[in-house]
Amino acid sequence: MTEDVNGESAREEVTGEEAAGREAAPEPRGRDSEPGRGHTLVLGAGMSGLAAADRLAEQGERVTVLEARARTGGRIHSVHTWGGAALDVGASWMRGEENNPLSRLVREAGARTATFNRATETAYDPKGRRLLFDRHRRNMEDVNLLHEHMYWTTVGAGREESMEQGIDHALYDVNLVRARARDAAEIVHRIAEAEHGADAEEIAFTAVSAGHEFSGDDVVFPDGMGRLTDHLARGLDVRLEHVVLSVDHGEDGVRVRADTPDGEETLTADRVLVTLPLGVLQAGQVDFDPPLPEDKRESLGSLGNGRLEKLFLRFDEVFWGDAEVIVHLGTEEGTWFHWYSGQNVFGVPVLVCRNGGNAARFLAGKEDAEVVEHAMESLRGMFKKAPDPVDHYLTHWMDDPFARGGFSFTAVGSGDQDRITLSDPIGERVFFAGEATIVEHSATVHGALLSGLREAERILSLD
Repeated sequence: MTEDVNGESAREEVTGEEAAGREAAPEPRGRDSEPGRGHTLVLGAGMSGLAAADRLAEQGERVTVLEARARTGGRIHSVHTWGGAALDVGASWMRGEENNPLSRLVREAGARTATFNRATETAYDPKGRRLLFDRHRRNMEDVNLLHEHMYWTTVGAGREESMEQGIDHALYDVNLVRARARDAAEIVHRIAEAEHGADAEEIAFTAVSAGHEFSGDDVVFPDGMGRLTDHLARGLDVRLEHVVLSVDHGEDGVRVRADTPDGEETLTADRVLVTLPLGVLQAGQVDFDPPLPEDKRESLGSLGNGRLEKLFLRFDEVFWGDAEVIVHLGTEEGTWFHWYSGQNVFGVPVLVCRNGGNAARFLAGKEDAEVVEHAMESLRGMFKKAPDPVDHYLTHWMDDPFARGGFSFTAVGSGDQDRITLSDPIGERVFFAGEATIVEHSATVHGALLSGLREAERILSLD
């Protein structure tokens, strides 16, 4: 679920042949094992689980996917509403389309892509006054300077040092003061909250240099990112509304007990691939027998579980001008900092905002109507005559029992080794994938994809 959007004006790509292929009835696959292959149970039908299942089925493995929800996709969830608009209420963007592992899947699925035009980005001060273009450009140059300084000063940083400390050091070293320091620090904090789903005090400073970025535009999906997981799931044995209760493993294989619409059921297989979100594993919703190794339990407790929620507001008309990205400085508790204008993506007048960390916690105590009212107060601080929205969609990922959060983050006191430990298999029976189990690409959809492919290859290498 962590997203941002950048790039040029909206564009779409899809071929007629690919579109026709999407409509064809999928052939069953992965239902029987070929000679020399076995049976793998995959827990979770999100990107990591389906990427692994797709690869295993291609190589002749029998695969059964168990998904607690009544749909596939996991934390990818495309809601089709508002005259056909596809709202990606979970993960929604591909970070850098050049050389991104997702790019091939996007082409195979025939998914249309679009970008937000960051050249139109407009900023407003705490009093709702529009900033001059030169001032906002200077602010962003200051932000880039801080980020660059933070990146290089992570060398030698300890596990107990927070991003807050790193920001303070960077502000001092680059000698930003007064309004420039205030604006740049606020923007850096808001970006951190959105990227990690946590406050700067909670995030390990080492996380600044841990990620890997791809070049090219950051793209979103007019028809929904769910197109990608739908494509991976085609023809597979995916059993929905199967809530996993326990995983027993031993020399003779694995037994997975699940609550299903027809009652409790136990499935047996040669091995199991666990792709459940970090928050679900941290909550202990699934019993393991034997229990998870102590080092894996310690890593589960060390990593952070990020909070990020989105609000979509539908209006009758566009009142915000041509800006596709709107920045509002100095809002209450950092809420409603980044608005994205969706009319060029969704085809209807929609504004989208995401709140992470403290901002998300602040709003969590409010009813949906109160959240919408709070958002409109912020919007009317910039646009005095903004009308009431005609509809809204507010996410509650933290309250979702099958997600329990947005995505993982490297918390103070944790590090790369915790993700590696979390990814370690237990013998040749229990395997682990998901964005929390990968170092350079955590908290991303392509990271989830890569982790699933990694474990598929590990399973396929077994004798």
